Amino acid sequence: MVRGVDTPAECVEVESAHAERAVELLRGSGLLLPGSKAKSDRVRGVVRIPVVASSSAAAKLLSAHGIPSAPCVDTFEVGSRGLRFTDLLRGVLPEEVLSRIPRSYQLVGSVAVIHLPEELLQYGPEIGEAIARVSAGVRAVYSSIATEGEFRVRKLVRLWGEELTETVHTEYGVKFVLDISRVYFNPTLSYEHWRISEEVASGERVLDLFSGVGPFSFHIASKRAATCFAVDSNPWAVIYMVKSMALNKLRGRVVPVLSRVEEFLEATGERSFTRAIVDLPHRSLEYVDAVLGKLVCGGVAHVYALGGEEPPAVAASSARLVEVRRVLDYAPRKYVYGLKLARVC
Repeated sequence: MVRGVDTPAECVEVESAHAERAVELLRGSGLLLPGSKAKSDRVRGVVRIPVVASSSAAAKLLSAHGIPSAPCVDTFEVGSRGLRFTDLLRGVLPEEVLSRIPRSYQLVGSVAVIHLPEELLQYGPEIGEAIARVSAGVRAVYSSIATEGEFRVRKLVRLWGEELTETVHTEYGVKFVLDISRVYFNPTLSYEHWRISEEVASGERVLDLFSGVGPFSFHIASKRAATCFAVDSNPWAVIYMVKSMALNKLRGRVVPVLSRVEEFLEATGERSFTRAIVDLPHRSLEYVDAVLGKLVCGGVAHVYALGGEEPPAVAASSARLVEVRRVLDYAPRKYVYGLKLARVC
């Protein structure tokens, strides 16, 4: 666990009315993450509480005491001797520079990624070293300047450490080999990967579109005897899916497919899948009708789409909207929503 930064941690999400009691129970059982601060979402009326053990174990404890909860993963401010990585930079960098440095960063395996404004890159070595000093196991620190091209890969500038972009990242025990300079990967979606896998039953045929290195598919296949067709047009994504197979004990199958999604959908028979995942937020709604045509009656599509304060509208006569959730902050007043659609026949 990284200390002194906004740190990824497993958590449980409870209604605000139950938060105080939940914290008390988790603390009494030794499950509350020491030195951490819970996150409150007043709009949704929920609180996310960080835990030291698995979030599923914490959720079971709360359930036994009549408190409904859901496992989650989020970033939390966690103190260690009162130091954050920016504290190490005081007296090293000018205060006006410190005030503009992001307070959080992403950890992907042994690589840390921060989003520095371009004009602050000259301070990269100092910032990178400070991040590495408070982040156990980090061997390289990069700044992500932008996401580029059809494959949504990051444009990176190395700040500190080894010339290392390939790493092994772990989510809930599921491992992925990936190169952050060659494939798209967002570690903040780890809870979403886990959450969808919990809905899948053994025997399902799952269509995972714009799969990247296959986090949805690998989470599903690690716990269910399901077959997941992970479709991506980036050859490197397919290569890394094959490599990841050797690292995981799978109950089901992951079938990597190198193809443009449009071509795969055109070549695939009607009503051949029980479930589909469409993870291309800025364009996913364009594929809804074609994807629904590939689902059996009652089949489910999980579509991730961009919206503002209100979720995006879905116009599909063959679908029933089952659920809408705000999944991720994308930009100021812009969010990624998770839409769950059921095929109606």
